[in-house]
Amino acid sequence: MWSSIFETEYMKRPEAALEELRQFLTNWNEKLSEAEIAEIVSRQSNPFPVSHELHSQYQPFDPALWIMPQKQLPGSYLEFLKYSNGGEFQTGERYFQFFSTDQFREYNLAYELPEYMKFASSFAMDGCGNHYLFDMREDMTDNEYPILVAHSGYLDYEGSVHVANSFLDLCRGRTSMDDEMNKRWE
Repeated sequence: MWSSIFETEYMKRPEAALEELRQFLTNWNEKLSEAEIAEIVSRQSNPFPVSHELHSQYQPFDPALWIMPQKQLPGSYLEFLKYSNGGEFQTGERYFQFFSTDQFREYNLAYELPEYMKFASSFAMDGCGNHYLFDMREDMTDNEYPILVAHSGYLDYEGSVHVANSFLDLCRGRTSMDDEMNKRWE
């Protein structure tokens, strides 16, 4: 099925093995480890010079307070991982850089998604800095979450755009995410 959805497969990867999927489903949303928390804390620094009036007001966030979404991932997404564990694909102007099972959690933490968009999970990017996100604020409808797009520089629900009602609808879409984001200003 998936080979007929994407017009171009730039980098189809081997399928996620059953044990790899089991491990992924067990750990993608676990509580952050002490090592993960320490790494995230080590990246934080005051963006304001000492002479700036906001320097003394800077407060780093505490990743120990982050809660990963405690929900199931959509069945269609898991079926895709059985076809290609990550990879790069395109349909029309819509480009996908899907995360592999071992990148999914790493990228969500690297982009600090639990801090900026609690209950959203990024599963791919579009090559232009836009994230494709499962909106997990509500329960699934027909085993699917709404799909949002948000730019890496503005990871916030307010700055995001709803682009599809399901993972499969997203993959079948043909417009670029920049075009979808620009519709917000029209």
